[in-house]
Amino acid sequence: MIRRFDLQVHTNASPCSSTPPERVVAAAVDAGLDGIAITDHDTVANVKAVREAAPDALDVISAVEVTTTEGHLLALDIAEPPPQADPLTVVDHVHDQGGAAVLSHPFDSLRQYYQTDLKALADAIDGVETVNSRCIRRRFNERAAAFATAYDLPATGGSDAHFPIEVGRAYTTIEGDGSIVNAVRDGRTRPEGRGRYLSGHVATKLHQFRTASSHITNLASGRFP
Repeated sequence: MIRRFDLQVHTNASPCSSTPPERVVAAAVDAGLDGIAITDHDTVANVKAVREAAPDALDVISAVEVTTTEGHLLALDIAEPPPQADPLTVVDHVHDQGGAAVLSHPFDSLRQYYQTDLKALADAIDGVETVNSRCIRRRFNERAAAFATAYDLPATGGSDAHFPIEVGRAYTTIEGDGSIVNAVRDGRTRPEGRGRYLSGHVATKLHQFRTASSHITNLASGRFP
């Protein structure tokens, strides 16, 4: 049995996304996915809402994209957000919850990325995201894939979706049944899809600009204390 999971999806619980839970679910169903990981930045606030909106056939994984002192890290199948700390501390918190720790777009130098203690990090993590659809330059995903190969680490894929149209652009195929954590740790994952999605970044910047402008307008009008 082969299942398709998008292992990096954001909702409007992330400041960079405007997509409510029900639209994330609709996009995942339209994309023909078997499951999605809700990986909002440093919060699990919308996981319950996504699960309530999802049909029984769509598996919703509680997850977080954690902001570490270097790059981002996907904490898959956890209940509480790990602290925003150094990468190895974050990995320990993920494992303490029984989750899987996967590096998120680890060498995308246009975003936060990893530079130090890579051997120690490779020894600690469970997998590497080697296909992220928001990596604009091909070499960012290629370096992640090379890192995973060099250290014999499982590889995953995720759209890093901030808007419905992005859901499923990149995803992970999983062989067999059971939990996503076991699939990653057993190496039963394969990344699929494509990167170099520049328009997604443009849409995110526009969303952030509109949000900031609205906040300034509200402050000027006295709507906030």
